[in-house]
Amino acid sequence: MAERDQSLVRLALEMVERDGFHNLTLGRLAAEAGYSKGTIYNHFRSREDLLIELSTESARRQLLYYQNIADLAWGGVQALYGLMLAYIRHAEVAPILFECSITARTDAVCGAASEARLKRRDLVEAQMSQVVGSIVERAVTEGPFDNPHISPAVAVDALRSSILGYAAMHLLSRRFLWAAEESPRDRLLVLASMVHGLGWPRLDAEEMVPIQRAVADIVEAADARA
Repeated sequence: MAERDQSLVRLALEMVERDGFHNLTLGRLAAEAGYSKGTIYNHFRSREDLLIELSTESARRQLLYYQNIADLAWGGVQALYGLMLAYIRHAEVAPILFECSITARTDAVCGAASEARLKRRDLVEAQMSQVVGSIVERAVTEGPFDNPHISPAVAVDALRSSILGYAAMHLLSRRFLWAAEESPRDRLLVLASMVHGLGWPRLDAEEMVPIQRAVADIVEAADARA
C-alpha cells in the first residue's frame, strides 16, 4: 500500500504539471494509473486526501534537506542560512509541491481530508520542527542572537513566515504586480537582511554563495531519489 501510495503521488504530480491541478480528479488518476476507482479510493477517500498527501510529500523532501544540512560541519548560523536557502530552492525546483503545501492548509481542504492523512503530515512536520529547533539552538549557542524584544523561537517563526511569503510572491507566481525582478546577488542580500533584522549575524553575499551551492546539491540529490 505504501509503495502504491508513493507511485500514485508521483503520477498525480506529473498530471498536475501537465494538465493543471484543477484537472486532477481521482477518476482521472485511476485511468492514468490503470486501476479501478475502487482501488484509488482505498488509498485516497477524496481529492482533498490526495492534496494532503502531496503536501506531506513536500514536507518529507524538506525534512530530508534539513537533516542533511544539520549533519554538515557548519556553524549554527551557517546552518540557519542553509535552511532558509533550502526552502527557497525547494520552491524553485518543486513548485507544484510548494503550491500544494500552501493550498492544503486551507480549512476547506483540511475539513474534507481524513484524520489519518492529516496525522501523517503532522508527524513529518513535527520531525522537521525538531531539526529546525536543534539548528536554532546551535545558532544561539555559537553566534550572538541580538534581539531583546523576542525570543529565538519567535524569531525563527517570523523568519519562516517571511520566507514563505517571499517564495510565494517571487517564485510561485509572477502575477504579483509589485514583484520586481532581482539578480541572484540581490536575493541573497534580501535573505541576509531578513535573518539579520530578526537578530542573527548577517552573512554577506560572498559568504552565502558556497552555502547556496551546497544546498542546491543537497536538494537536487534528494529530489533525484524521490
